[in-house]
Amino acid sequence: MGLRTPDQYRAGLRDSRLVYFGGERVKDVTAHPALSLAVEHGVTVFRYAQESPSLFTYAAEDGERCSAYFKIPRNAQDLLDRAALIEETTRRCRSTFNIIKAVGTDALAALLVVAARMDRALGTSHLDRVRAYHRHCAAGDLSMALAQTDVKGDRSLRPHEQPNPDAYVRIVERRAEGIVVRGAKAHTTMAPVVDEIIVIPTRAMGPADSDYAVAFAVRPDTPGVKMVCRTIGDRERSEFDAPISRRNVEIESLTLFEDVLVPWERVFLAGEWEWAGALATTFAQFHRFTGVAYKPPIGDLFVGCAQLVAEWNGVAEASHVREKITRLIQYTETIRACGKAATLDCRVVEGLALPDPVFTNVAKYHFASQFHEAVRLLQDLAGGFAITAPSERDYRNPEVRAELDRYLAGARGVPAEHRLRLFHLIRDLTASDFGGYNLVVTLHGEGSLQTQLLTTYREYDLERPKRLVRAILGIPDV
Repeated sequence: MGLRTPDQYRAGLRDSRLVYFGGERVKDVTAHPALSLAVEHGVTVFRYAQESPSLFTYAAEDGERCSAYFKIPRNAQDLLDRAALIEETTRRCRSTFNIIKAVGTDALAALLVVAARMDRALGTSHLDRVRAYHRHCAAGDLSMALAQTDVKGDRSLRPHEQPNPDAYVRIVERRAEGIVVRGAKAHTTMAPVVDEIIVIPTRAMGPADSDYAVAFAVRPDTPGVKMVCRTIGDRERSEFDAPISRRNVEIESLTLFEDVLVPWERVFLAGEWEWAGALATTFAQFHRFTGVAYKPPIGDLFVGCAQLVAEWNGVAEASHVREKITRLIQYTETIRACGKAATLDCRVVEGLALPDPVFTNVAKYHFASQFHEAVRLLQDLAGGFAITAPSERDYRNPEVRAELDRYLAGARGVPAEHRLRLFHLIRDLTASDFGGYNLVVTLHGEGSLQTQLLTTYREYDLERPKRLVRAILGIPDV
């Protein structure tokens, strides 16, 4: 097939999948008043492939055009191209990451690396399955969700020690035709509105955890799969009042696997506990690089909002205002610079280019740990109108329109409507339900802050600075 149209993507979602929202079963996610927002956000990657094929598609080995997300990165330039693809998609989506091909291909890249190493060590044939599944997704131009985070139960206990044996997704039966799995995965972004769900382990496993060392792929309409969605706020607001969240939102679900049969051709890990940790961390390496690539557009929005609100308030020349805007610039460009450095210092493993883990995790930690401060700076510059500005309905009311135009006009004759639109954009980004969502997802998406610190320490070449100190002290290397 190669490339699908937006209508073909929508049509592919109209099946028997079990999706629950607000206490009710959703019969058609494309027609649901809330979930259709997530569907239309997903549509954008298919539309962009038609509008800008040079960036959003590539020529596969058979000559057919495929989504550029499925291109396997072989070198630093491929990683730079992937970062540009993700950043541009996010920019066109008004700073909201579009995950429906990015995260799945992060998982596929990790599976390709780990399956090759596992087959060599164990004499298995997992790599052939992964390659076949990659071809299937690329040829069908499929959208994908990644289910990794288990519900975990008592986090002081290992998977096999849990009072609830299903606190981690596990294999409950092995059959001639495949494996039967049970459990739940949390935070599965966009799972209700994709074509495929890829499941991988969330952590390293021990010998007693072998049933929990499982990776596989299923369609969302597979019997036994259920998805319970979070709610989406601001559904009734106009684009004037909610310029981003009225159009560009993602949806998460708690994804349940109730004795789901997975055919062997879709099974990528089935009890090989020694490789569960490697798969989890290799995926994290790719996915954090994706996180670093999608974050600059929201930083750009913060900078643009801050500069405009300063100009329209007539305070752009004030030194303390410029200092705050400069700090937002530094926040954004540090992320972008570390992302570029991660590509230039990449390593090629099993024929795939892996972004440098130190620069990747430094960038991820920086954007996650400092995001709340960036929000504070923008809110400080915006002032109280970011949350008290009149709504579009009030502004359009002829009984008060003239007064609002007169009192809310900005410096240098900036119209009141322009200022109101800007205040509502800042509110949507930082102080709405969507803004609160951004605060949490930036902190926890792509892994916790602690894992980024641990990975940075583990991957950093500590021998290099130690050699420098020894040389200064005149102590020979040992």
